[in-house]
Amino acid sequence: MIFKHIVAAAALAVMVFGPAATAGAAKFKIDSKIAARGKSIYNRECAACHGISGKGDGEAAYLLFPKPRDFTTQVFKFRSTFQGDPPRRSDIVHTLRLGLPGSTMPSFISLPERDLQALAEYVLSLSGFEDAAEEFPKIPAKIPPSTAAWISKGKKAYFDYGCNKCHGDKGDGKGESAPTLKDHKERPILPNDYTRGVFKGGGDALSIITRVLTGIEGTPMPSHADTVEKEEDLIAIAHYVRQFSKGRDFWQPGTGVIPARRMSGDVPTRTNDERWKSASSTVIPMMQIHNDGRPPVEVDVRALHSETKISIRLEWPDSTPDRRIVSTDSYADGSAIQFSLREKDPPLFIMGSADNLVNIWYWNAAMGRKTTGVEVKYPGMAVDDYPFAGRTYPRKKMGHAKIVTSRATKKPFISAWAANNPNSSPFLALPAMDLNAAGFGTLRPQGPGGQNLKSTERWWKGKWRVVFTRVLNGGGKEDVKLLPGMIHPIAFAVWDGSRGDRNGQKSVTTWYKIRIE
Repeated sequence: MIFKHIVAAAALAVMVFGPAATAGAAKFKIDSKIAARGKSIYNRECAACHGISGKGDGEAAYLLFPKPRDFTTQVFKFRSTFQGDPPRRSDIVHTLRLGLPGSTMPSFISLPERDLQALAEYVLSLSGFEDAAEEFPKIPAKIPPSTAAWISKGKKAYFDYGCNKCHGDKGDGKGESAPTLKDHKERPILPNDYTRGVFKGGGDALSIITRVLTGIEGTPMPSHADTVEKEEDLIAIAHYVRQFSKGRDFWQPGTGVIPARRMSGDVPTRTNDERWKSASSTVIPMMQIHNDGRPPVEVDVRALHSETKISIRLEWPDSTPDRRIVSTDSYADGSAIQFSLREKDPPLFIMGSADNLVNIWYWNAAMGRKTTGVEVKYPGMAVDDYPFAGRTYPRKKMGHAKIVTSRATKKPFISAWAANNPNSSPFLALPAMDLNAAGFGTLRPQGPGGQNLKSTERWWKGKWRVVFTRVLNGGGKEDVKLLPGMIHPIAFAVWDGSRGDRNGQKSVTTWYKIRIE
C-alpha cells in the first residue's frame, strides 16, 4: 500500500505541477513514431476490452461492467485537465500504473516506462483531439497530513458544498440525488460509495483533490474549481472523504511473486493442516468482471511443494456457502488458478489466446456432492438420474418408474453434454478439474485420463478455504510444468454464487508469478 501511494503521488505530481499552458489555442500534436510503437502494445494488452479501434467494443466487452472506455468519444474521466480538454500523457500513464479499482481495468505497472509512454501516445491518437489544453486547475502545492482538526473542517465543508446530496451523509453513495443521476449517455449511474475503499483515479488526498477540481467527465460529477472558495476546504474535504473507508484503499497491484516453499515429506492436502502456517501468505486484491457494488474480494494464497507434488491453498471471504444448485437462477461458489503454459511471455490474463494456451485448475462447490440441491428443495419429487446425484435415485421406495441414467443415455439426448459443457459430462463430475482455454469460448476439460488434480475445501465462519494438489511436472502436454527453481505466471479467480457469479461473471486477478523454491 505504501509503495502504491508513492507511485500514485509521484505520477500525479508530474500531472498537476507541470508548466502552465501558453496563451492561445495550440494544436494537439501526436508523435507518430511513439504512437506506432504503442499500437503493437495496445493490440496485445488492451484491444480485447477496448477494441482494435478504441471504441470499447473488444471481444471481452460484453462481459464487463463498467464497460471499457470508448476513446473515440474523447471522454476521459481521470485527468488533470478541465473537461473537454485532452488529458496529459502523464494522466494516462498514471491510470495504466494504478488501474481503475472497481472495474476490470488492471494495473500495468509491470510494463516498462517506455511501453507505458508509448501506450499513452497511441490512446491519444485514437481520440482525435485537435486543440491542446489552454489552462489547468490550480492544485495545492502542499498537502498536510490528516488530523482530527482537518477531518472536522472537512465534515463541515463536505456538507456546505453539498457533497452529501449525491455521496450521502455517511459517504455510502446514498444521497437524495443518487437515484436520479445519469451519465453522458443517459444511463443510470451511482455516485461512489467511499465506505468500500474503492477510489478510482487514486485514493490519496492529492488524487481526490484533483477529482474535485476537474470533475469526472462523462458523469454528473462536475468541476468545483469555481465553487470551492478556499484551498484549505479542498484539503479538508479530501481528508474527510478518505476517512469514510477506514483506511481501506483497494487497488490491483498487477505484479508480485508468490513463494512456493520446499518442504520435506508429502504436501498438505487438508485446508487446516498446521503446516500451512509455515507457508508465506500473499494477499491479492481482485477485480470484479461485473461490478455490482459489492466490496472487492481479497484472496490469500499460500503454496508448498515436495519436489514431486505441489499444494496451493486459496482463502477468501464469502458470507454464504453456496454448495447446491437448486434452480436455474442459482449458482455455486467456485475458484480457479490459471497458469500460462509458457514460462515467459504469458497471454492476456483473460482465458489465453489461440497461440498461447492456458491451463486452469477449477473447483466448484456443487460438483461431486452426494445429493443435489433439487432433492433438498423438492423432496419426494422424481428427478433425472444425472451424475451430480452421486447415488442412484430410490425409485422403488418412492414409487416411480425406472429412469435411464445419463451414463446409458446417448450423448445427443443430453444437450449440455453434446454442446461440450464441461459440467455436464458424466465422466467429469469432479469437484476439481483440469481445464484448458485458448481464448473466449474455448474452455474445455481435459479427458478423464488427464484429470490428475485433487482438491479439498472447507467453509468456516464466512471464509472459503480450497486446497489444490497436483504433481509438479503435470503429466500431459496441456498441463503446466512446474519445476524447482522456476518462476511461472499464475492468476486467480473466485465465484460467489449468492451474488449471481457464474461463467465470465467473477472476481479475477492479473498475472502474478509463483516461485518454486
